Amino acid sequence: MKNKWKWSFFALAAVIVIVIIVIASLIFSGGEKDFDKAEQTGGSLAGKKLFTIHTGKEQAAFLMNKQIEEQKNLDLKVKLTNQMKLFGRVDVFGREVVYQMSMAPEVLPNGDLALHEKNVQVGRLNLPGEQVLNLVSNSVDLPKWVKVYPQEEMIHVQLTKMNIKKHIKVKAKEVDLPHNNISIDVFGK
Repeated sequence: MKNKWKWSFFALAAVIVIVIIVIASLIFSGGEKDFDKAEQTGGSLAGKKLFTIHTGKEQAAFLMNKQIEEQKNLDLKVKLTNQMKLFGRVDVFGREVVYQMSMAPEVLPNGDLALHEKNVQVGRLNLPGEQVLNLVSNSVDLPKWVKVYPQEEMIHVQLTKMNIKKHIKVKAKEVDLPHNNISIDVFGK
């Protein structure tokens, strides 16, 4: 009887060792080729469209305001209605003055946005857009990806130059504020 239990124990121990060896070999072998292929594929997406974001005015305004908050010395807020409204403060003769600009967005062929000035109010006074945009461009520290063209009464938002993440860039696809439809393409970089 002792021999039977002894051989059964060794047989069971051998089966357990064999199972452990098989499981370990399955875990630690293979997969390198798949991992290497995945790594090669990830690098080849530079310049290719990854996906499209479809959103509404409220969500887009939230994201824009968060991006603006990260900029130092920029006191500006965005509200999206049927037009884009920019609210800000500027120092005039040592006093802080509140301004509001209504702008119509246009998607440019390269995916940037042109914001065409429609109305400018400083306090309660309506002013010509050219003078206000000139004041803004000279007195507000704007991010590098925002260019102001006072004579054209336009602000050029260079989305394609905006630093969002290290490996992606964005391009506007559609901005239809009256129909609450904003689409942005995201590309590999």
